[in-house]
Amino acid sequence: MRIDLHVHSSYSRDASGTPKEILSLCRKVGLDGIAITDHNAMAGSLEAFSLSRGMDVTVVRGVEVSTRDGHVLALGVRELIPRGLIVAETIEKIHAAGGVCVAAHPKRFPSGVGLDIARDGKFDAIEILNSGSSARGNALARKLAERKGAAVTAGSDAHAMDQVGRAFTIVDGNPTEEAVLEAIRKGRTTVGGRSRTKVEGMRYSWETLVEWLRGDLRRL
Repeated sequence: MRIDLHVHSSYSRDASGTPKEILSLCRKVGLDGIAITDHNAMAGSLEAFSLSRGMDVTVVRGVEVSTRDGHVLALGVRELIPRGLIVAETIEKIHAAGGVCVAAHPKRFPSGVGLDIARDGKFDAIEILNSGSSARGNALARKLAERKGAAVTAGSDAHAMDQVGRAFTIVDGNPTEEAVLEAIRKGRTTVGGRSRTKVEGMRYSWETLVEWLRGDLRRL
């Protein structure tokens, strides 16, 4: 199965595309499933999970949590994980909720947790391919995962419809949320897709600067 484990919907302040629109797009871009991981919001993910029962798409419930140190993906949770905690507390709450905790784009400035925290934290996996991150950032994350012996994931980090599926996690097994989570826990995942291009990187830098000037980064 090819599953994009990092997608934002219109329930994220900085993204477009409704859960239904994203689900309808999955098969067209070669995906078997997705995780909608909106910023500190669960409504889009829960909506997608409900809609998936009538569609041939696997949905993993999730949320991208803003910790004091950077962003963390909580996969397989049914409730919102509080924002603003230190990473260790966030991981504890994700595990207590039965979820899988992933260090999202750890090397990306300013929203990654950084390589040291990704190395020392009790993450279930490290996101080593994010199509919104640079090739260098993804390469450093991959090297860290290899040294740590950690499970790996990939996702597009899509904030627009045309970005969905640019990076994905490859999982063998039944097309269910629990099968995906178990594969991550056991380190039975690989990744596919691409990093951002130079042009996309320039656009990201500009958008980040604008958000910083507006004070919007603190709200993500």
